[in-house]
Amino acid sequence: MIEISHLSKNFGARPALDDVSFRVEPGRVTAFLGPNGSGKTTTMRILLGLESATSGHALIEGSEYASLRDPLMRVGALLDARGAHPGRSAFHHLRALALTHGIASARVDEVLERVGLEDAAYRRVGGFSLGMRQRLGIAGAIPGDPATYVFDEPVNGLDPDGV
Repeated sequence: MIEISHLSKNFGARPALDDVSFRVEPGRVTAFLGPNGSGKTTTMRILLGLESATSGHALIEGSEYASLRDPLMRVGALLDARGAHPGRSAFHHLRALALTHGIASARVDEVLERVGLEDAAYRRVGGFSLGMRQRLGIAGAIPGDPATYVFDEPVNGLDPDGV
């Protein structure tokens, strides 16, 4: 479960979030909609411990992300498809994620196949299209087979098959 409670965030004098509260129950697909600049990404960044809240809290399974044991096994996340080093291959990017989280390297091949990147596994990420980078970002969220996923604009750049 995700719980956002009385979350506020200011950037200097400018408020990005003002007393936001909601819950996402297990087993539910929940969309977080709003216009550009309304705080959707900021909320997700706070949830994933990448930003600090001015007030309130953001919890996953009752804990802050930073205190989760084995976070890749509990939460899969994609906030920015440009997160992989452009000089690294898709396979080696995912393998590094797997190795740092105690996930078998064989899982990397499974994940690449699942997102349709098996033919591009050893190509450098810098040559990937936006859709391929998006698929790689999604692949990076699923190796631990977590119960919770947090995606920011997950279909951005994807073709109909990717969606």
